[in-house]
Amino acid sequence: MARRSWGIAAIAFLGGVGGGAVFPILPVIGVDLGISGFMIGLILSANRITRLGFNPITGSLLDRFGARWPVAIGLVIESLGTLAFSVALTAEHPAAWFLAGRIIWGVGSSLLLVGALAAVMAIAPARSRASMTAGVRTAVSLGLPAGLVIGGLVADQISNNAAFLAATGLSVAAAIAAVFLLPDRAGSAEPPPTRSGLRASRTQAWRELLAMPTLRIIFAANALLFFAVSGVLLATVAVLVDTRQLYVFGMNAQGSAGLLMAVLMGARASAALASGRYLDRSNSRTSLLLPAMALVAIGFIGLGQALTVPGAALALLVIGAGSGGLTIPMITLLGDIAPRHLHGRALSIYQWSSDFGGALGPAAGLELGRYVGYGWSYAVVGLAVLGMTVPLRWLGRDERRTG
Repeated sequence: MARRSWGIAAIAFLGGVGGGAVFPILPVIGVDLGISGFMIGLILSANRITRLGFNPITGSLLDRFGARWPVAIGLVIESLGTLAFSVALTAEHPAAWFLAGRIIWGVGSSLLLVGALAAVMAIAPARSRASMTAGVRTAVSLGLPAGLVIGGLVADQISNNAAFLAATGLSVAAAIAAVFLLPDRAGSAEPPPTRSGLRASRTQAWRELLAMPTLRIIFAANALLFFAVSGVLLATVAVLVDTRQLYVFGMNAQGSAGLLMAVLMGARASAALASGRYLDRSNSRTSLLLPAMALVAIGFIGLGQALTVPGAALALLVIGAGSGGLTIPMITLLGDIAPRHLHGRALSIYQWSSDFGGALGPAAGLELGRYVGYGWSYAVVGLAVLGMTVPLRWLGRDERRTG
């Protein structure tokens, strides 16, 4: 089982690279291509906006048919999206091509991101759910920033077009692997429709999930986390590096941002895997939530004040450790609470909350940073993250009360 979960993780990682490849490239070349700041933010958010509408469909498909073919098809769709990025570099209307590519990629990534987590939950026993989920979730989390690193380095050393073509090839390879490695079903079979009809049965399933207070708090905390890390931070880090001249090894803004984000990636992966192992040995699913959220807030405030490369790297390390330590307890708790035959839908809502926060983040981060500076904008994000500790404390009290 553990070996199979790592195969699922590898597929999720390769599929996520294509979305990250555009992040270090577009904010910098957007001005050269004549794309406005608002349009750049919209393009970066377009895949998440698309997933907001498609994620519920993904959840229903997974609960009904399993993960194998939805994930494989999603990866093929992703490859078409990254090809559109390549065309955009020489097209007469580059903004339209970038926007179309992000929309296409959004549909494919919905099937991949939700499907990979649903697949591992289908094969993970409760005693090792946290560590197996951590492996797949870490791969999902690393895919986007890894694309940022790969995209930035390939663009810096070869060309922007080479970065997009490399991402396309990785998505195709992952699609082929998905056909052979993913399980047929993502969870227990969905119960048959009630006499009131299929539509009523589906509505009842969504209401059942949204009526659970624990899941509502998880969805809200996840939305805020993705607004901060996958929205504001990923969209602005290359611009921050360029503005403050935080260049690494003589590289330009794209390459330097990619290397700095590697620090966050490493810390996030390490913290996620460690938290998974800890949770499988612990009687509590919530003990890590408050300290992890506090680390994310401290890291953002520190990044806003960082004027040197070591200072920025330290702040990103703290943010990575906090976000990795926060995500795994929430997903594991979701798997414990949500009915098994509704795991696909529950994870689609979780992904919906990720996309809602992530869709708001790029435009908000770029505009706020432009008008008030990154010091103040990152401080505001850090304080907002600290505010989430109140509902997270309720999760801990509820666990102690019912456990």
